[in-house]
Amino acid sequence: MTRFETLERPWQRIFELEWQSLCEGSKAIAAVITDPEGNIVSEGRNQTSELNVHNPATAHAEAEAVRNLDTQKYDPRSCTLYAGLEPCVMCMGTLVMGRIRHVVIGARDDFGGAMKLIELFEFSKRKGINVVWTDNILGQMQRAFQTLRELLYNSDPDKLSRMLADFAVHDRQGVEAAQALFSKGIFMERKPSEYTAREIFDALAERIEAAE
Repeated sequence: MTRFETLERPWQRIFELEWQSLCEGSKAIAAVITDPEGNIVSEGRNQTSELNVHNPATAHAEAEAVRNLDTQKYDPRSCTLYAGLEPCVMCMGTLVMGRIRHVVIGARDDFGGAMKLIELFEFSKRKGINVVWTDNILGQMQRAFQTLRELLYNSDPDKLSRMLADFAVHDRQGVEAAQALFSKGIFMERKPSEYTAREIFDALAERIEAAE
């Protein structure tokens, strides 16, 4: 049985950051970087809807995590970047140029994910980047958090439908769990910011497991 307390600390922090982004109206996407001992030494979250950020369109989670890493204290090549969602073209390029060589990813993204591009260019291919895809529940939860964000803030029904269909390609159970939770009206009772990431994660996990 998967619950928030059973997650490794990097994944707990990712979902905490994602919930923070959602509460700010941004995309529910986050990333952290750990040292060889597993300590979180840098983090980043999506801030694309936050007007206090200069050029928010570029404020993506993985790019922020790489930029925030103190390379005077940590060798990026010995660190691991954990990403809730498969990095996009910009973030893939940032981790390559930022000398990250170990990447762990929660959910695949056939629409915007770009990790396959690493093998298409001799420059990036020579970097020897090791990519690990996690077990299915983390992908389901990633897409569930993203689904909640879209249900809360996306007012374009056609765009919303397309996005949820894309999220469901690999992680349909996560999308359906989020839709069920949203339909229950929990955000009519309390604002998103009045919930914790732990509460939302566990509520979603219960629905995903019930559907299995």
